[in-house]
Amino acid sequence: MKCLSVTKDQNGLSGIVQLNIDDIAFLEFDSRSGKIFIHTIDNNIFYTVGSLKYWTEVLNNTGYRFFVADRNNSVHIDNIVEMNEFLKIAYFERNRTENSSQCTMSKSGYKEVSQLLDNRKSSAVYT
Repeated sequence: MKCLSVTKDQNGLSGIVQLNIDDIAFLEFDSRSGKIFIHTIDNNIFYTVGSLKYWTEVLNNTGYRFFVADRNNSVHIDNIVEMNEFLKIAYFERNRTENSSQCTMSKSGYKEVSQLLDNRKSSAVYT
């Protein structure tokens, strides 16, 4: 199990905690704070600093498959279970609720993520 050192709050008041990389749904760059919001499959949010491109590269070079799906989001390819073609959204759980994690994508990002899913013989559903 590989982990990232992150914080539970944006200002780091909670100290550092370890987050299992397998639990990450997607990374979101927040331009207002300049931080990376790390969204998990179970809809928690953690925080770190750096650029989206940097963290995508680091995670990919560690053996994971992340892809910058639009200018603010990098999606964890192997955790996608459903894709909505009309809305260009990736979902990370089959039985979604209004609080479920979801990642938006650009039109070209959606197309490339779809190809990556097809290449891995994914069980992801397209709606």
